[in-house]
Amino acid sequence: MLKIIGREIWRGGEKVGFIEENHVRAHDGKKLGYFEENHVRDTAGNKIAYISGDHLYTESLGNVKISLDKVNEMVMGGLLPEIGKCAVYILIGA
Repeated sequence: MLKIIGREIWRGGEKVGFIEENHVRAHDGKKLGYFEENHVRDTAGNKIAYISGDHLYTESLGNVKISLDKVNEMVMGGLLPEIGKCAVYILIGA
């Protein structure tokens, strides 16, 4: 499970990343991707996931459909829009 505290992303007491505006970065500052509107994109701008209805659809995990409830169980805290939590879920990995 991931926990967002402020703009930092934590897993089991270890900082694993952070959020800078709409970009998700690894703990070492490397850009992993970003979110906008209802889409998660990689660093090259390619769409890798999107929200439709109550689900997150991801191409990066092999066209998987994930309930937004599941995303919210795995990514706790933070004052991000739903797509921001989805980006953390996909880019950091829950």
